[in-house]
Amino acid sequence: MHGARWLVILLAWGAGCRPSSETNIAARPLEPPAAAVDLDPDPGRLEVRLVAERASDGSYRYSGARPGPTLRARVGDRVVVHLDNALTDPTTIHWHGVGVPNDMDGVPWVTGTVAPGESFTYAFTVERAGTFWYHPHFDTARQVDRGLHGLFVVEDPSQPALPELLLVFDEPDEGGPHPIHGHGRLGTHWTVNGTETPVAHRLVESGRMRARVLNASNTAYLWLESSDPSSLELRAVAGDQGFDGGPREAPVLVGPGDRVELELGVRSAASLRTRRWSLNGGEVPYAPAVELVRFQVDTTGDLSSSPDWPFSGALPTPDVARTDVLWALMGSDRSGRWTINAEVFPNITPETLPLGRPAIVEVRNMSPTEHPFHLHGFVFELLSRNGVAPPFRTIEDTINVRIRERLRLRVTPERPGDWMAHCHILPHADGGMMTVLRVPPQP
Repeated sequence: MHGARWLVILLAWGAGCRPSSETNIAARPLEPPAAAVDLDPDPGRLEVRLVAERASDGSYRYSGARPGPTLRARVGDRVVVHLDNALTDPTTIHWHGVGVPNDMDGVPWVTGTVAPGESFTYAFTVERAGTFWYHPHFDTARQVDRGLHGLFVVEDPSQPALPELLLVFDEPDEGGPHPIHGHGRLGTHWTVNGTETPVAHRLVESGRMRARVLNASNTAYLWLESSDPSSLELRAVAGDQGFDGGPREAPVLVGPGDRVELELGVRSAASLRTRRWSLNGGEVPYAPAVELVRFQVDTTGDLSSSPDWPFSGALPTPDVARTDVLWALMGSDRSGRWTINAEVFPNITPETLPLGRPAIVEVRNMSPTEHPFHLHGFVFELLSRNGVAPPFRTIEDTINVRIRERLRLRVTPERPGDWMAHCHILPHADGGMMTVLRVPPQP
């Protein structure tokens, strides 16, 4: 009892000593991530070259940039990416959330690796608008954390045109261990587009903007909210696969590997911040919020109307009384063993689904921590959480699974091959919480 009492006292003292989001710290200017150079003038084709390299400070970069250059294409474009590996280790590129053929997925045991000094060309057509990203899938936790990641924006010209803000959040540890990484982390030392927080974004005139958000951290979650909703309106209008049936109000959870698109209405000076919640005992704030981006406004503009976002208004697909695949997420940071169905990758039993036929995948979290679950190759529709359907149809490729939660997902395998499914707390995946969904070609 005495030990528990002192632990509570120490935690309270530590929280009280941390700087709050209102601490008067000189804000650095927010710069957008570098833009990839298009090598092909054809408007229906994006061709870029990325060089994976080590910087003088020991971090990794794509073409000298951290985060890597942002790729920007339109629905229907042909995308060609030449990867040159200037590292001393093999690497790959995985196109997270983008529907690509199996041999372009960047998974070593499917596509092989790009050896040091060698090159490989990825080529595919983008079919869905959204905010995606790219990163290695070899020595994944270390290479992503060292800086190999970047945004991949696929535009739909029919969507409302707003000033756009790209926000790549990371809480890097430069490959070092985290003693509590098994439980995920609620980050306190974030960078935004490679700049340490807090950072400032200045608007000449107040108004609305579209913010594309990526959480590139290996382990840390974001709970995004406004420091003052009367000065900074915030709502999520699109998820990791673009627009769904309707918006979500703040706070907005963005797990490791996930993306969200925000509509921001900036009236006057305010901050975008992350609330620090307990991931293991419910949504309970336990310390002051952490400031991420501080907005500064010169003059007042019009915020009277909101854009006409393409919400479908569609309701969830009715669930059916069957389960085609059951994946149980298990493990503990105490044991350091992370599994799916009690199997440690690569010693796993692949699940097989037929090409083109809708299937029901049930994911159960039997562990004492949350897991952002990611499926390669396909999107999935959330049918229910613990038997409760969402308010509108929701399409995802990465979704957080809370403790003791049971998710029902509808998947239609559209491409043959062996596809990874894993936790996107990357030390969990590297530690074994990964499996394979096998889709044979049509006979």
